[in-house]
Amino acid sequence: MASEASPLLHPPRRSSVSSSASESVDESEIISYVQHRRQSIASVGPENIPKSFSYPNHHHNVQQQPPPSPASPRLLTRTTSNISTRSYSIYDIISQNKSLITTAEPKTTTQQEIKVIFKYSLPLIITFLLQYSLTIASVFSVGKLGSVELAAISLSSMTANISGYAIIQGISTCLDTLCAQAFGKKEYNLVGVHFIRCNYLLLLLCLPICALWIFGSYPLLLTLIGTSEGEESERMCLLASRYLQILSIGIPGYILFENGKHFLQCQGIFHASTIVLCICAPLNALMNYLLVWDDSIGLGFIGAPISVVITNWLMCIMLYGYIFFVNGYQCWPSNKLWDKIYVTNWTKMINLSIPGVMMIEAEWLAFEIITLEAAKFGTQTLAAQSIISTTCVIFYQIPFALSIAAGTRIAWYIGAAAKSSAITASYAVIYSSLFVGCLNCFCLFVFRGIFVRFYTKDPVVIELAIKVLVIGALYQINDALSCATGGILRGQGRQMIGGLMNLIGYYVIALPCAFVCAFMIGWELFGLWIGMLFALGFVSLSQLYFVLTSNWDDIISDCIEEGIVEDGNLNIEAHSLLPSMSNSIVV
Repeated sequence: MASEASPLLHPPRRSSVSSSASESVDESEIISYVQHRRQSIASVGPENIPKSFSYPNHHHNVQQQPPPSPASPRLLTRTTSNISTRSYSIYDIISQNKSLITTAEPKTTTQQEIKVIFKYSLPLIITFLLQYSLTIASVFSVGKLGSVELAAISLSSMTANISGYAIIQGISTCLDTLCAQAFGKKEYNLVGVHFIRCNYLLLLLCLPICALWIFGSYPLLLTLIGTSEGEESERMCLLASRYLQILSIGIPGYILFENGKHFLQCQGIFHASTIVLCICAPLNALMNYLLVWDDSIGLGFIGAPISVVITNWLMCIMLYGYIFFVNGYQCWPSNKLWDKIYVTNWTKMINLSIPGVMMIEAEWLAFEIITLEAAKFGTQTLAAQSIISTTCVIFYQIPFALSIAAGTRIAWYIGAAAKSSAITASYAVIYSSLFVGCLNCFCLFVFRGIFVRFYTKDPVVIELAIKVLVIGALYQINDALSCATGGILRGQGRQMIGGLMNLIGYYVIALPCAFVCAFMIGWELFGLWIGMLFALGFVSLSQLYFVLTSNWDDIISDCIEEGIVEDGNLNIEAHSLLPSMSNSIVV
């Protein structure tokens, strides 16, 4: 509490929420919160991203903090603040009480932000490309077998993405919030509890996924594709279903690897997954050659999914070996793996997972529909679609990595109430994305013929893919801008805007335009990609509009109030895990 001589706006008061609200935040909490965030920035320097927003020297103290006093203003309830009804801005409190915050607001320039963003994007680009190379290796190895096999692997990969991988990746993003917040508060056991909970949830969900792939994939694909091509369509669906049946064996390994990657990243350990992928990606390529093409042990088409299954489990074993024997075990939970704590309090985890799943599924499902529609024009058209989509996804990894670094950087500034730096960083991200998009467009347009010939020798497929990749090249500019603005919105905590824009763009604009251009005008695959180009143009420009018209004062106020409430809730849950304290904590 401040004295009467304190430069606070008023004697200690609470941010105004509705009169019936049970929670509130006072000015001392706001100033303390911002002070800790700015100290975190100052401790690592302006050209680095801190591992987490944490108190200094937290790495060497793995002791649980004592529970807050019942009278302490840090003890807040689980309910979320209705910040929209407050009568004044938290940012106003910060602006008018600068003298109480001893650490200055961080300053930056556009040039410095561009440098930092590219610096932190590079290792992410390498990691994403290595992980996607697992799919590329299968496409390359199987594509040489024929157009039917190439079409089948395109169909099976897209089905696996929509019905499995997108769900897994979307749910695992909840750990970026839950584990990072717990680690920032030095509640290391709680980091592990969240991690094991998410593993249990996803392993439970993999049961219906595997059942669909094993028992339902063939009739489902045959129904969706139809039999317009006769035996060729049936053979394509049969190969795709066999691919999915074998791939299901590797789903648990993939789940454990994905969650393990997030578990380590929240502790600031980013290189572990890169090391694992640097070893496993070349092994996967070698296994694809041996199991598909080798005269002695080659199995043909089914060698590709076997390679992926072996690689998924190998990545899982190596990453968990790193956790147990190298680094990361300090956050492994002390509770037994069968403890009931892991099957309780799933509500917040599920609520955080839903937006992540929605955003990934919105775009991937649209591509799945486009792939299914391309199959109606024949196996050669579907094979060309496989080449185009695979190539575009390779180029997508660069702006996607940039958006991850951008979101972290902007969230960093927002948490420190550094409005001018957050705006500067946002413009730097937009400029960087336009540069990357134009560079990707140029490279794909000029070298598209070389890229296509890596996949297949079929002259009809090559000619069609080269023609449509002109649209794919133009697609890169809006794709990069969409990634960047989506990253900024995530950093602002407004990812639902991106989700809504994706839903409108792909399902209100893209699919109707694609059907008209492909079937009514008769442009076939070229027309399908015209529709996707229109969709991404809408998404990128609409997201850019929301970024440029952002109310930064409200964004900072929302972030700080929610952060303080989350810190209070985190303390309550973490201390409820301590047996000696569990009976004294009231939630």
